[in-house]
Amino acid sequence: MPPGQRRQREVEDEDMDEDERPRQRRNRNVSDDEAEEDSEDDTSSHQHADDQLAKKLVRYAIACEYSRTPIRRDGIKERVLGNQGRSFKRIFARAQEQLRSVWGMELRELPVREKMSLQERRQAMKSNSQPKIGSGAYILSSTLPDAYRAAEILGPSKIPSAEDEATYVAFYTMIVSLVWLNGGELSEQKLKRYLTRLNADQNVSTERTDATLKKMERQGYVIRKAERPPVGQDGEQVVSWHVGPRAKEEIGLDGVMGMAKEVYGEWNEDLEKKIRSSLGIRSRSGNGGDGEEEEEEEVTQAGG
Repeated sequence: MPPGQRRQREVEDEDMDEDERPRQRRNRNVSDDEAEEDSEDDTSSHQHADDQLAKKLVRYAIACEYSRTPIRRDGIKERVLGNQGRSFKRIFARAQEQLRSVWGMELRELPVREKMSLQERRQAMKSNSQPKIGSGAYILSSTLPDAYRAAEILGPSKIPSAEDEATYVAFYTMIVSLVWLNGGELSEQKLKRYLTRLNADQNVSTERTDATLKKMERQGYVIRKAERPPVGQDGEQVVSWHVGPRAKEEIGLDGVMGMAKEVYGEWNEDLEKKIRSSLGIRSRSGNGGDGEEEEEEEVTQAGG
């Protein structure tokens, strides 16, 4: 090939190489953009899936709370998450955000049921098992400010009827308050005397008193403890009533104080001291870091 043609061929090849390089760079840029779009789509898809699961958890929690059924961790995994059980913390946190921002509520974990009898405590000591950190059961609790928790705003449920629901709430609040004011443990005989004074020893609204107490026990407001005499000893079983986990979270010591104030009507400092003493709330004075006297409450929740 003549030198002139060879030179022309080399120039043409160089021009072709230069045309290929920008095209390859453009292809790489397009591929990177598509990868980023796919990544964004995947993220958006995961977020949408999490939102749907969180909404499903909210619906499940409201349905359970409506019947006063504890919202258990196992139930959430089975009824809501399915094969996404490892996403519990993430979905739970997102559901909490929705509950607080939209519904004015939040999920709160119930306290662990404590060992009440001497036999239970001894068995726990023998087993040397680590105490449970959490109960794995939750209830819905209001996050509304106190100003929006008035009876005029938060009325009783209309099912079965507003009157029956209000009566039931008043009854279990009264019984829980009596148990708490008796040091967290109320004997069966003493409970019956209280029920007779309240004219509620036979019926509570349209329901038998025994059935109402069983419902309270099932829903976690009270715990009925029956202890048989030791083996080889004669005697009847001793029945006592204790504060249940739902009552500790839903009513609490503040609710008991509020009930006492409503019942007594006239409230004074001496009466408040007696109520606090019965509830195991002690006030003690100490000197703060700035030299001023500060009051610090030391609370011992009987039975809880």
